[in-house]
Amino acid sequence: MRIGKWLLNGAAAVMTAAALGSAAWYSTLKLPSFEEVKGRHRSSDSLVVDRDGEVLGSTRSAHSARSLHWVAWSDVSPAFQSALIKAEDRRFYTHPGVDVLALGRAGLQWLSGRGQRGASTITMQLASLIDVSAKRGRRTPLEKLRQIARALHLERAWSKEQIVEAYVNLVSFRGELIGLPATAAGYFKKSPGSLHAEESALLTALLRAPNARPDRLASRACALDTTLDCAQLSRLAHDVFGRPYEIPLSKATLPVISKHFLKPGGDGVLETTLDRGLQSLAMAALQEQLKILSKQNVRDGAVLVLDNKTGEVLAYAANPGAGVSSAHLVDGIQAPRQAGSTLKPFVYGAALELGILQPGSLLDDSPADVPVGQGRVYHPRNYDNQFRGLVTVSEALGSSLNVPAVRALRLVGERRVLALLRDLGFSNLKDEDYYGPSLALGSADVSLWELTQAYRRLAREDAPLGARTRGELFEILSAPQNRRHTFGAESVLNLPFKAAVKTGTSKDMRDNWCLGYTSAYTVGVWVGNFSGEAMWNVSGVSGAAPVWRHVMLALHRESQPAVPAAEAAMKFEPERQVAGEPLPARTLTRIAYPLQDMLVALDPDIPPRLQKLPIEIEAPQEGHTLFINGKRLGSARELTLWPLKRGRHKIELRDRANSQVDQIPFVVR
Repeated sequence: MRIGKWLLNGAAAVMTAAALGSAAWYSTLKLPSFEEVKGRHRSSDSLVVDRDGEVLGSTRSAHSARSLHWVAWSDVSPAFQSALIKAEDRRFYTHPGVDVLALGRAGLQWLSGRGQRGASTITMQLASLIDVSAKRGRRTPLEKLRQIARALHLERAWSKEQIVEAYVNLVSFRGELIGLPATAAGYFKKSPGSLHAEESALLTALLRAPNARPDRLASRACALDTTLDCAQLSRLAHDVFGRPYEIPLSKATLPVISKHFLKPGGDGVLETTLDRGLQSLAMAALQEQLKILSKQNVRDGAVLVLDNKTGEVLAYAANPGAGVSSAHLVDGIQAPRQAGSTLKPFVYGAALELGILQPGSLLDDSPADVPVGQGRVYHPRNYDNQFRGLVTVSEALGSSLNVPAVRALRLVGERRVLALLRDLGFSNLKDEDYYGPSLALGSADVSLWELTQAYRRLAREDAPLGARTRGELFEILSAPQNRRHTFGAESVLNLPFKAAVKTGTSKDMRDNWCLGYTSAYTVGVWVGNFSGEAMWNVSGVSGAAPVWRHVMLALHRESQPAVPAAEAAMKFEPERQVAGEPLPARTLTRIAYPLQDMLVALDPDIPPRLQKLPIEIEAPQEGHTLFINGKRLGSARELTLWPLKRGRHKIELRDRANSQVDQIPFVVR
């Protein structure tokens, strides 16, 4: 026994002398300070902030390893602090960087051929972590001396707390996970400060066996702390380490990161041009509208808000987010979709610019036969098969009439309109022969980004259109009377301030758009399905337009005239007023939609057979029946679709005794 102890002490003395000699030689080389090491630390996940520095979310910006923020040692849970010291370096707070006793034992084992027990202290491990030239894996005796020398030197320059703090932030735990913050978040969804004893034991066991199976980790953790329940440790290890780790990114407010709103530079923080309040409002408005449209087979949408003066992106809701969108990683703002009637302002804009038409010029809204070559004839029709005879350019554009738009395109020529569209930033257009007269009805594929940017150009002097033309387009698109043929004099498109607005619906109801601008802002909204599946009965004013209106009102709060609260409610969100006696307070069921005396307009962009009115009943009761114009429609359900017919109508909700529970009169034009 005495011989063994003498050999142990002798070996320790020799190794210590060698280390000290090496330290004297190595002390001439500069080690980084604690502040330098901490300053070099970079999280693999970057915070995304708005124009004022408010946090929007986070995204992964580095893919070689996974690490998070730097954590102070004082913010690490006492349970993990105790487990780490016990597992990795029991005499950490008493040795000078090298545990001589542990080194001596390791040396004896090596000399006796019984293998080598790990003798690296936390300080020695950290010395290797911050030494970029150090070799990883098993070291030669000379390399080990180099590590010892650096550890001794490190202990003289750093405090014990700085050493262990840097260690827990830089050490590799498993695979790509670097540092305690990322590992605790990835496996336990916790911060380092909230780890309990079982979790701490398992994480410290990872340090010596990063690739071990769950049962092995549990066994090591149990050996490290005999006070723990080994069966419970085993269950926890299999539950946590039997599956891949996951660090969820915070993307509730910002589902997609785009170069279009990122500011240049940024070190660990991605600065954007976005406005956090407006971004949150746009996301909330989109999600709420899609919830309403879900029964009409609409799952996706996007919102883009631009500052007209600077061109900066203020809101970029590329999809409604995880849990709502059918594909929450898709950028709906950049995806190409069929434009529908949103291209009509540019057709008329080209004609106005050339002086071929004026706002008061008359166009014939009557059946037309347009030759398109090789004996073929194009027959543009309004989808409602109604023709209004002579209409002004202002009425034709405001009411989105199809036949006059085709006539305007023929006057200008497809080539000129395509040239204007390209000047406005539409980049994926084909040649004129590809589209023909259908270009007037929006047969081209465009993105919400291109459309919104083009509408913004209409509000600016750098547009390829002159000031007179831009002014005429704004007056046409902002005047409610120009929309009366299609949308009625009062609609969701009417705002308490002047705003140019245009809706559009693509062929077969796959896409619905609403684009509009004021002098200060441009807002673009799209709703539909990323899969390309058709929507059910979604018109220009029931799909994207409510979101557009909500965002525009928020942008121009200070521009809205002061009106009494009751008048404002009647004007913007009319309350239902039931004719006759008021409903008794005990009544739970009612007709929630349509609203009292509501004006419903047939959309000229949608085939009549596809246009149906959703009749929504709040809390339908068993035995209740729906009637329309005195004829039984069927049992009351939460949603019933009724084919639209022009005229005045009345919906009645009746109970088992055929007594009227509720009624709503409305008009279809």
